[in-house]
Amino acid sequence: MKRNLKYVGLVCVAACLFTACKKETTNIFNMFEDVTVTYSAKSPYAVTDYKDVNVGDSVYIEYTIESAQTDMYVACIFETSSAIPTKINLDASQRRKATGIVKLKMDTRVGKISYRIWALDKGGIYLGDGYKTITLNVLPDYKYWASRELFIPDSVGKTSNSYISLTDGQLFSYANGKDNTNKIDLGLYRVPVTANGVNGYIYNVYALDANPLPFNAYDISAWTNKRATLVAAPKTGQASAFTALRTGAQVVTAGKSAKPTLKSITTGLGAGSLFYFLTPEGKYGAFYVNSISSNNSLRGVFLNIDVKIQN
Repeated sequence: MKRNLKYVGLVCVAACLFTACKKETTNIFNMFEDVTVTYSAKSPYAVTDYKDVNVGDSVYIEYTIESAQTDMYVACIFETSSAIPTKINLDASQRRKATGIVKLKMDTRVGKISYRIWALDKGGIYLGDGYKTITLNVLPDYKYWASRELFIPDSVGKTSNSYISLTDGQLFSYANGKDNTNKIDLGLYRVPVTANGVNGYIYNVYALDANPLPFNAYDISAWTNKRATLVAAPKTGQASAFTALRTGAQVVTAGKSAKPTLKSITTGLGAGSLFYFLTPEGKYGAFYVNSISSNNSLRGVFLNIDVKIQN
């Protein structure tokens, strides 16, 4: 009995010591309750919480930011894709309450973009954002076919996917191409070359209605409804340029500037190559080569490509 009482006493002492040593930690979810932010919708363009928008749409953020105890000197507008916020200096009449409108044009990229508005005090110290965020989902105005594997033609089974539809990203072989001619935009082939005494290949593409046809190993003379797709001369080292195409409008602008007028590319494509194209329906797009696989796998050699095309 004495032993049990001894254990109980030790437990009580430990509990008291733990309680005495315990410190209250700062809770980030209630440490900035001094500031409140309200979003209104006086304009038909205003967004107060979440909204799906189209590329090119105008969006207004109508805000009121208030501080109950501390004077505000700056209101910050922060977009998730920006490194630093836009700062708006507040005058003496706005120390505890400030209103404003942020006018946006959705023309730089697609996908979700979030905005926060917070206040700073005289020393530039963060006061809070009312724990509120506005999120805009900019709906895509282009299609993106990623990591398509376009193979060089094979002479035996003729089942390698050496043709591509740029409008829907589908791949076709010579074996099933005849039944899908109206979908195929480009075909791939390679040509042996010797440079500085070293044997190799260059990789080219062509539209099926090219005349003369640059690749004759496959007989497509009986194929009908050949698409009149046009391409522009390729450029190398275009990884950044392709990534920068974030909207369909940007794809169209770049495509028009490139002026696609060719029926084939015969100068060769390599990793980092990019060319623009124009489909028979008048859709502009960009064709980018990620890499060329030249391993000895049974599947053969292929170009790993990405394609972006306006809706």
